[in-house]
Amino acid sequence: MQNYKRIPVFDIKIGELEKKYVKDCLDTSWLGQGSYVKNLEEKFSNFVECDYGITTTSGTTALHIACASIGLKSGDEVLVSTLTNMACAFSVDYCNAIPIPIDVDYDTWQINPKLLEKKINKKTKAIMVVHLFGHPVDMDPVIALAKKYNLKIIEDCAEAHGVEYKGKKVGSIGDVAAFSFFSNKTITCGEGGIVTTNSKDIAEKAQNLKNLAYGKVNKFIHDDVGFNYRLPNMSAAIGLAQLENIDEVFLQKERIYKRYTNNLKGVKGVEIPAIKDYAKYIMWVYNLSVNKDYPISRDALCKKLKEKNIDTRPCFTPINYQDHLINKYKKFKKEDCPNANALMQNGFYLPSGNLIPDNDIDFVCEEIINLTK
Repeated sequence: MQNYKRIPVFDIKIGELEKKYVKDCLDTSWLGQGSYVKNLEEKFSNFVECDYGITTTSGTTALHIACASIGLKSGDEVLVSTLTNMACAFSVDYCNAIPIPIDVDYDTWQINPKLLEKKINKKTKAIMVVHLFGHPVDMDPVIALAKKYNLKIIEDCAEAHGVEYKGKKVGSIGDVAAFSFFSNKTITCGEGGIVTTNSKDIAEKAQNLKNLAYGKVNKFIHDDVGFNYRLPNMSAAIGLAQLENIDEVFLQKERIYKRYTNNLKGVKGVEIPAIKDYAKYIMWVYNLSVNKDYPISRDALCKKLKEKNIDTRPCFTPINYQDHLINKYKKFKKEDCPNANALMQNGFYLPSGNLIPDNDIDFVCEEIINLTK
């Protein structure tokens, strides 16, 4: 069997600036909280065009803080895009609230706003939109419903750094948002996240909760049940350096997206998600699906690619398909979200790390195309 060079599903560039900032943390012994945390919060909130940024230890903890900061409590319901990482559902559950899965549009993979209103009831307190894979949700109808029913909007922007909806940065549109700085995200801290908001009250609540809710008068008489979600200074140093080079990251993502799309558009059985006119799309990873016209299934295709040392990842298993959540809440069934279920079966993403060369992209595409001949 021929040996092929491994093409990883993701990699990310770590440059000299990251090393310089981390070395500064080591040289000054500021490993925990320090100036890099503050600088990352200020510069990232400016980048998102928000008034406040509060760093956390992960995208998941950022979502948890976002949910807690708007006052979610036991029995509340949150309408959530079903096609997402389970951190979205879990962050709602951490507040003893209930995630209600909403199906997606098949063409964009984003939550379908037309399905929201019929799920709203007296227990509904918020809508959590997920700007999945770097495409924004159609926010105008979501905002209209939130105003009509007095609901909060939580934006999950884990995969959407720099993405815009009608010229406005995601993460600044709803009441509160959460970004991820995990190692495979657009920029990374290794592990980390950030909450963004234009609300002073939400920002103060988030800052307090993430730092054990220490008391304002007597530090050790706590204001609330808080969490230790503090991002270390060294992690923030990596993230700050990444943020300062984000335009180069965006250029690489545009190159990768265009190369894959030019190679794969028109290939029988391959479906590339639509990009809507309202979107400034910035690819997180290159996602696509196959339909019945492709000669083999998604799983068989990914197995064939793996034989050539090409890594892939299947699409998320949606909230409505998670047995534990179905049994716990008894609020939804597996068949409730047919579009998400179809994408679960047929969707996947290809190697999309910032360092992937064009010839590797071409090789991946050739293998996909060759199976149609």
